Amino acid sequence: MDIQEELRKSVALAVRRSAATLKTDGPLFGFALATDDDVRTLYHVACTVDWVRENELSYPDIGFIFVEWPDSAHDDLFSPISSRLATLSNQTSIEHAAWSSARDQRFNALVLALKDCRDAGIFDEETLLVVGSTDPSEHLQALEMQAAKLLNRSKIISEYARAIGSPMGST
Repeated sequence: MDIQEELRKSVALAVRRSAATLKTDGPLFGFALATDDDVRTLYHVACTVDWVRENELSYPDIGFIFVEWPDSAHDDLFSPISSRLATLSNQTSIEHAAWSSARDQRFNALVLALKDCRDAGIFDEETLLVVGSTDPSEHLQALEMQAAKLLNRSKIISEYARAIGSPMGST
């Protein structure tokens, strides 16, 4: 099994376990895998439908801003993966093109892990799934929008793109 496939499988397992814990608080509005622009770290956040309803009057679109979401399962599920990402990032060649390609492959493994979970029925069709950077560069914003298109239904993608200020056609 190659490194990207190994990463994909371990992330999918952690997502499954965390989603099972989080769903006990009610239906999920959103679930996100959050990283940094180097894709060296990983944590997860989520929010319930009820939490969005309680907060959207004072903060419109809060359900689409994953850095504001309050819920997560135990960090131990993702800590080893975050350490692995850091190790992989450190092993990458200094050459910028090779480093950028490896970063994008790590990001893609996160996206595919969430897609595997969506396809397995772990998340309802209406649950927003996001993979994104907490302080994204333009490149990571583009990758985030591409991920949103792969992971979500078109109605959700439109609402998400509007909320985060991303022109859908540019990615």
